[in-house]
This record gives sequence, C-alpha cells and structure tokens, in this order.
Amino acid sequence: MESGRQFSGGSSPHQIEVRLSQRDRDLIVNHTYIGGDVEARLRVARSHSKGIVVYLASDDLEDLIGHVAAAANHAEGRTLARQLYGLYDRLAAVQAALDGAAEPATAGAGVSATPTSPRFTRKQGQYLAFIYYYTKLHGRAPAEADLQSHFKVTPPSVHQMILTLAERGLISRKPGQPRSIRLLVPREALPDLE
Repeated sequence: MESGRQFSGGSSPHQIEVRLSQRDRDLIVNHTYIGGDVEARLRVARSHSKGIVVYLASDDLEDLIGHVAAAANHAEGRTLARQLYGLYDRLAAVQAALDGAAEPATAGAGVSATPTSPRFTRKQGQYLAFIYYYTKLHGRAPAEADLQSHFKVTPPSVHQMILTLAERGLISRKPGQPRSIRLLVPREALPDLE
C-alpha cells in the first residue's frame, strides 16, 4: 500500500490519497465496523493499476486506523489477526508520514523525547485540551469512556487516539490502570477546547 499525498479542493479541504490492495479493502469491509461514509467510499472505489485509491479526511484515516486495530485485537484466528496488524502498520505509516514523523512508533518502543514545540493534529490537540480541563475540573484523569462521550466517537477510535498520543510522547499512561492518563504537554502549547 502506498499513499499519503494530500489534496485540496472538493467538499473537504484536505483529502489524503490512500492506496489499498483488494485484500486490504476486503479486510476493512469484512472485518471492521467502520461503517458510514468511509465504508461506502471503500465499497465503490474502483480498482486500477495503482490498486484501489480512496480519498479520506485526516479524521477518517484516524478512525479507520482505530477500527483496524480493534478488529486485529479481537480477531478469531492468528492468520486474520496477522493480516489486520499488517494493515494497521501500513495505515499508521501513512498517518505518521503525513504528520511529519520519520516512522511510526511500534509497540514496546520507548517514549521518544518530546520536541521543543509539540506537533499534533487539530483533533489530537482537542483530545489533549479535554484531558487537561477534565483533570483540572475533576481532580482526576478522564476515563476513555469520558473521551468517547465528549467527542461522540466509538471506543476503538478513543483507544487508538490514546495509543497515538502516548506513542508521540504527548501523554503517559499505565496500560490496564483506569484513569492513569497524564498530560506531558505544557498548558501554553494546548489549543482552546472547542
């Protein structure tokens, strides 16, 4: 799978070209719960010499990655899980390239040094701002369910966002321990919560 070019124009200002193989598309459509507009676009995308090309907004790509990760975690067989994890790695590499990272962080990798001016997407900034204000108001970190309720997204999307923020060194967390999220970004670097 190759992809990662951004385009302006159309109904959405920043569309990302994502190239998939027929197998990748089948994995997504048959084994994830992505649904909605993204699934519809995947189903009607035509195959040609470059594979299947679909144009996604950044938020849609993040949601797709979260759904693929959830499907891989709950797959009923090692072969299917391995295929889904491979697809997850390829999609995460596309996102990392777009976000300016040299390569995506992998499971078990240590937290990298935080850059002097943190780089995060608008959506990631909103999650970080929510974590900051929730912790300030309630005296404890939010649970993933609090994030899901606020942002009106699915549990896999929230979980993937938490993993992404941790991989980028923007938060710390203790896997398996509820409400263990700790913000590693100074308040001055955070956007206002919308």
